[in-house]
Amino acid sequence: MRFLVFLFLAVKVLNGYESYQETIAPQASYQSFNHPLYEERKNRLLGVYGTFNRVESDARLNISGFDSQKHDLDEKPFGFGIKVGYLLSSNHRILLDFEHHLKKNGFSYRTMTLGYAFTPRIPNTQNWRLLLGVDMGLAFGNFDSGSFVVNESAMGKLDYTGLTYGVRAGVIYEMQFGELEFGIQSRRLDFGDENSSVLINDAQTSTNLDLSDTSSTGIFFGYSYLF
Repeated sequence: MRFLVFLFLAVKVLNGYESYQETIAPQASYQSFNHPLYEERKNRLLGVYGTFNRVESDARLNISGFDSQKHDLDEKPFGFGIKVGYLLSSNHRILLDFEHHLKKNGFSYRTMTLGYAFTPRIPNTQNWRLLLGVDMGLAFGNFDSGSFVVNESAMGKLDYTGLTYGVRAGVIYEMQFGELEFGIQSRRLDFGDENSSVLINDAQTSTNLDLSDTSSTGIFFGYSYLF
């Protein structure tokens, strides 16, 4: 529900900005600055990008017969992404993204999202656009076996599947055959919880690691080809 409220407010703000753009420049002048690729109706997009994020989680560990424990997890993985998209117009686009974040201390994750981006031209420029986007989708996380240790006993492999939503803000530079883009992004990752076990007092004891409260913030840089 909070995401839907945010999405509604974001659309209202973006529509307001678009209306403002139309008031600060004559329509004929504004249209003349459209990138040639948009004029040629090159409205399909294929892109690649790299990321560097800080991932933080207020993880909660539950061990059978013991009090719940809180663990602050903090990793800074590099990642890369692939996206395909369709330009509804020069100012609006729909995007499908897949991101893979490289393993750090036994933990890695991937996301697959569907999103919308508003890309108005920056006033008084010919090749620069703002990039304001929202998305939501699935998140997949993994802890390797032995990477999470409790009382000198290692938990087994943990595989998570959950939900994610995020926002992205940056700029686009239009080139002859495509676009360069860079900016910042923030994401909520609700991986949920997974069960495992550890050896305590020579007995296998059931455990549960909850990663519902996880988030990431970072930067991205990439190139998209329009065709």
